[in-house]
Amino acid sequence: MNSIRSCIEQQLNEMELLHCCYPSADEFHFDDIEAITDAKQFIDEKRDYLQRNLGFIIKLRLNDINTTIELQFIYPLHYPESPVDIHLRTYLSRECYEKFNESVKSFLNNKTSSQEPYVMEFLSWIQDNQTLFLVSNDTTAKLTNEQIITKKNFTRLWIYSHHIYNIDKRRNIINWAHALHLSGFSMPGKPGIICVEGQESDVDEYWARLRNLTWKKIQIKENESLGDIEDNRLCFNQFQELAFLHDNHTKQDLGQFYQYLQDKQLERMFNLFFGFHGINKK
Repeated sequence: MNSIRSCIEQQLNEMELLHCCYPSADEFHFDDIEAITDAKQFIDEKRDYLQRNLGFIIKLRLNDINTTIELQFIYPLHYPESPVDIHLRTYLSRECYEKFNESVKSFLNNKTSSQEPYVMEFLSWIQDNQTLFLVSNDTTAKLTNEQIITKKNFTRLWIYSHHIYNIDKRRNIINWAHALHLSGFSMPGKPGIICVEGQESDVDEYWARLRNLTWKKIQIKENESLGDIEDNRLCFNQFQELAFLHDNHTKQDLGQFYQYLQDKQLERMFNLFFGFHGINKK
């Protein structure tokens, strides 16, 4: 096995190559700029360890099917010998997510113990397999019939956690929401707060996945019934991780969080989580 420094150097070189191939800020951006600085210092032996993984996001245009997908790549320390984490961050059908995930597993299985970086090869492979992101006619017809027969109920779930810091949990919180087509937010820190809204069955599945992780404490604070989608009571149009930080970058700014809830007409939830009324900082 190559040394960690050798692997990190390969990762930096591949990221530089990818950035050259996708120079636009709309196409490519780094997950964590400080992680790159740390990695370069590590290579130069100016630091003894790394706390952050290198990662980036690429928006890939698929001209054959006239769509754009967003892919997140996170390098484990021993990549390319260890498989890269690949996450699809685009709202697509469940069938597409399943096809994509199975295909990625197959691709990565063929790269076990690879000695050379292969993200560029993976992107070319995606371009050659654009049909992964097409929904079959049978599935579309089935979905249409189900929508006619079944009136779908929507819910909004408010979840409290003692804390949310772990990067893998934060990644799961976001990716599971995207995979299940849920909107809302997560706010890491202490306490950690998660809000998801969407079809009741999908929200239930999301909660089932979350509670199976290891937590010091996690609980549902409130479960709101939103009725049918025609009632138009959804408050969010996507799922995102919030970062309302003080100037010292260590604690969440609750004033900004209260303002965020107020803008969504959800400020009453602030008192439920913190036990006091917020103050609008505008």
